[in-house]
Amino acid sequence: MTVLQYLRAIRNRWYLVVPVAVVGLGLAAIFSFAQTPVYSASVQMFVSTGGAGDAGQLNQAGNFTQQRVRSYVGIVNSPEVARAVIDRLDLPYAPEELSENIEASSPVDTVLLDIEVTDTSAERARDIANQLAEEFPRLVAQLETPGGGGASPVRLTVTRRAVTPEAPVSPNTKLNLALGLVLGLAAGVGAAVLRDSLDRTIRNKNDAVKAAAGTPVLGSVPDMPKTKGGPLIADDQATARAEAYRQLRTNVRFLSVDRRLTSFVVTGSIPAEGKTTTAANFAIAMAQAGQTVVLIDADLRRPTVADLFALSNGVGLTNVLLGDMPVNHALQQWRGDLPLYILAAGPRPPNPSELLGSARLGKVVASLEASGMTVIFDSPPLLPVTDAAVIARSTGGAIVVTRVGYTRTDQLAEATESLRKVGANVLGLVANRVKGKMESTYYDVPEQRRTRTKR
Repeated sequence: MTVLQYLRAIRNRWYLVVPVAVVGLGLAAIFSFAQTPVYSASVQMFVSTGGAGDAGQLNQAGNFTQQRVRSYVGIVNSPEVARAVIDRLDLPYAPEELSENIEASSPVDTVLLDIEVTDTSAERARDIANQLAEEFPRLVAQLETPGGGGASPVRLTVTRRAVTPEAPVSPNTKLNLALGLVLGLAAGVGAAVLRDSLDRTIRNKNDAVKAAAGTPVLGSVPDMPKTKGGPLIADDQATARAEAYRQLRTNVRFLSVDRRLTSFVVTGSIPAEGKTTTAANFAIAMAQAGQTVVLIDADLRRPTVADLFALSNGVGLTNVLLGDMPVNHALQQWRGDLPLYILAAGPRPPNPSELLGSARLGKVVASLEASGMTVIFDSPPLLPVTDAAVIARSTGGAIVVTRVGYTRTDQLAEATESLRKVGANVLGLVANRVKGKMESTYYDVPEQRRTRTKR
């Protein structure tokens, strides 16, 4: 993946990144506050040897002392010293437990001995360190005393006594919170990238074209859920949404250069893609251009066109296909100012696929086209039922609606393939509910600005 793809994945899945980061921060906070504070106190000692002499003797004495210091680092926390400290301070520890909390070190090329003590009590850590500074020299004196008697040649002097630590060394709350946030962000970004790489949802027009094996996109409808006046564009002239349907009308006209297309079926892959709204507004855009249009509700299972236009669904396509009445008697004109007629679905039949697959449907379409009308079908989605594929064979072509951010690539691919298998002409796609700012048009310019431009 490129950097842009990572950024896109994070942007698309921010709702996954943020909670995981917050969880990481919360877990770090819980871990930090659940830990028992540990304090550290240290004492420093200077190791020297007695006697004096020339430079050579002093150099030998210095080397001897440095060797001894390296040995003392390993025995500061010996059980003998720990036991003596425990007895002196009456500590609730066993010698082995106290030894684990004592560490010694010596800076390179020095005769300094640093002793560090950790404990859950700041005062106790201080007292143990200072008591070690008293008990350890006794052990050294005992070890370094010559066998024949006499004084020990090694002397340990306290150069820095332990003081009460003001803050614990563990847990490091700030560091833990920072690590928790970083790890949470890393996990969130990883989850977002993984989810994005496995996600087959159509995110843009390019995804739709690839899924539909190169089928062109005839139009893009912006995502404008809060539209004034409802979902229809008849009285909506100055919005990007209305312009999108007019652009769809124009692009469909370009497809009719070699062979004039006067009948279409508008369908989709799955429910809730917006195919009915697209078919209705496509029909309105055609009628606004002066064409006489018949919008037929061929979704005999879940008819919605009549309700969308606030018309009766008592009589419709079912009655026409059954031969109960001629098609011109079942048509309802929507408004007097538009040459748009609605053929509702009518009563629900028990066998929609057989009814729509009858030869009479082709005759109905042919008669309407012969009358100079443009026929637009609103049909069921392709994947649940075969109705749309059946209708497509009786029309000039199919327009497939796909909802960006909702429809999957495999669903769109399967839907377009099902149309091709029956020999239907797949005219193109309509990308519905496209998010993001649409390109501005002339109609988006405020009236005052247009007036000033004309002047």
